[in-house]
Amino acid sequence: METFKKIILGIFIIILLIVIESIILMICEGWDFFTAFYTAVVTISTVGYGDYTPKTFIGKLSIIIFIFAGVGAVAYTMSNIAEFLIEGHFKKYYRLKKMSDKLKKLQNHYIICGYGRLGRVVADELKKSGIPFVVIDKDEKLLQEAIEKDPSLICIVGDATSDDILKKAGIDRAKGLISVVTSDAENVFITLSAKKLNPNIYIVAKADDQSTLDKLIKAGADRAVCPYIVGGLEIAKIAINPDVVEFIHSLVASQEDMEIRRFVIKNYELDNKSIKDSKIREKTGATILAIKKGNKMITSPTPNTIINVGDIIYAFGTKEQLEKLRKYVEGA
Repeated sequence: METFKKIILGIFIIILLIVIESIILMICEGWDFFTAFYTAVVTISTVGYGDYTPKTFIGKLSIIIFIFAGVGAVAYTMSNIAEFLIEGHFKKYYRLKKMSDKLKKLQNHYIICGYGRLGRVVADELKKSGIPFVVIDKDEKLLQEAIEKDPSLICIVGDATSDDILKKAGIDRAKGLISVVTSDAENVFITLSAKKLNPNIYIVAKADDQSTLDKLIKAGADRAVCPYIVGGLEIAKIAINPDVVEFIHSLVASQEDMEIRRFVIKNYELDNKSIKDSKIREKTGATILAIKKGNKMITSPTPNTIINVGDIIYAFGTKEQLEKLRKYVEGA
C-alpha cells in the first residue's frame, strides 16, 4: 500500500505542476487556458513542440524549471508504477479490495483473534460447519501464506486489542468472537474491548494459565477455556475408558455432519407441552439429549417431560435435522 500511496502522490504532483505552469503561461504569454495547458502537457511529456513557444523571459524560465520538475515527477511516478506491478502490488491491492468488500457483507459471523496452531484448528472447524468468520493476526507473513493455501480466507493484519481493528472485522455485526492469541493478558484485553463494542456478542477465550480463567469471565467472556486442562481431561478419559471414548468418536465420525447443538425454546406453540406431544422427533429427526430449566439440568428426558418457552435444549443430529429443529423451536 505504501507504493500505491507514492503513485497517487506522483500523479498529484504532475497534475499540480501542469496546472501551475498553465497559469504562468497564461499570465506571461497572454495565452488562453487550453493553449497554455496544451503546451504544458506537451512539454512534460518530452515530445517537444513547434507550434507554440514562450516569448517572454519569465515564460522561458518557467518552462526550464517545469521541464526539470516535470521530468523528475514523471520519472518518480513511473518508477513507482513499475515497482507496483513488478512486485505484485496490483494483485495484492486487488485482493485486499476484494477482501474488504467481503468484510462489509459479513453478518452473524465469528471473529477469530490469533491464527496460531489453535486458531487454525478453530478456523478449520468453522469452515467445515459452513460458518462465516474473519481472522485477525499481527503476522502478515503467516496470513499471506494462509491465503495462498486458501484464497477464500477473510483476514485482517493487525492487533486484535485495537478497537479500530475489531470494528474493521465487523464486531458490531458479529455473532461471536474467539480469542486465542498467545498472551493471556491480550486475551483479557480483547474480551474487554469486544464486550464494550458489542455487549451481545458471544465470547470464547483461551487461557494458558488456569488462574486467568476467572479473569476472562469477569472481563465478559461467556466461556473461558484452558487447552491444557481440556487436553489433559480428554487424555485421561481415553486412558480410563478407551472403549467409551472410541464409541463416541466413531459415532460422530461415522456421519461427518452429526453435531450436538444448544437451542432456546421460543415457539409459544410448544409451551407446556410434553416432548411426545411436541412431535420434535417426528418433525425434525433430531434427538433431545438434555433439557435445562433454570439451574436444573434434566438428562435423558422421557417422552412425558414438559418443555416451556425459555427452556434450553441440547440436541443431537445432522446439520439438516438441527436446522429444522432450530426453526421449529424458535418459531421461525
